[in-house]
Amino acid sequence: MPFQTKEVAYDPLASDEKRVSQSSDGAEDQEDDVGLLGRVRKTPFRSSFWARAGGKVVAAVNTILLLSIIVILFVSHRYEHQCSESECAAKTSYYSPLFEDPGVIEYEYVRFQGALEHQNVYKGTPNKKLDEAWEVLIHTNNSGVDGDVIDRIQKSRIAAKYPKEQGGLYYTGIEVFHHMHCLNLIRQYTYKDYYHRPENKPKPFTDSEPVLRAHVDHCIDMLRQLLMCQADVGIVTYNWVHPWGLYPDFSTEHKCRKFDKIVEWADKHALPDDDPEPDSETVWLSGPPQ
Repeated sequence: MPFQTKEVAYDPLASDEKRVSQSSDGAEDQEDDVGLLGRVRKTPFRSSFWARAGGKVVAAVNTILLLSIIVILFVSHRYEHQCSESECAAKTSYYSPLFEDPGVIEYEYVRFQGALEHQNVYKGTPNKKLDEAWEVLIHTNNSGVDGDVIDRIQKSRIAAKYPKEQGGLYYTGIEVFHHMHCLNLIRQYTYKDYYHRPENKPKPFTDSEPVLRAHVDHCIDMLRQLLMCQADVGIVTYNWVHPWGLYPDFSTEHKCRKFDKIVEWADKHALPDDDPEPDSETVWLSGPPQ
């Protein structure tokens, strides 16, 4: 009898494999593959994409944060090491208590007046008005400082001071005023005839001529040392000027400490007009300090 055939629907999947079905919202559920090592769930393509994208975002954010931290640290480091004008001046100068008072050491740009024919209250033949102008610059008041300042300038505490009942401050002066005194004495010495007159005679001119000459030489050398120490490195230009030819232009720009501020500090720390008197604690030196 003829063989009978049974119609069977074609099924390409093994009986233990799960067909892909559609979810109610139209999204496909990923099939589970069966292998020799067991079932492995495949990662959906869309989830893998967002995982990779999310990783890149996290890496970018971390990079930005790291760069931001580096920039902040760099800026803060630079800011920490930026000094004020007074602090920078203190780093390039020997110690002075004036650096410790805020607002005392300030700077300004000044154009020097270097023309030969230029006149001001400090130039010219001697007269009362000119002498008064120089006396203001000299500022003869001495300043009082404590023992800590004496230690920091590496001087001995046997230096002259007022007794404890008068405050015990050391008798000191600011060097710029001594330099002004020296420059003024040299100026006066160039007009010896005028300043030897009794009505015009300043205190140094009451000394003998050898002592006065030694005083002037001392002042010249003090100013020499000062100029070499603070060596001005500004640039002087030249012009062609009739009838002299090459002619220097000494009217140059400078950055200067405000002199008035230093005078104010000296006034604030001024000592009594009376000099200190030696007492039982006074140490006498056998000769001037060297």
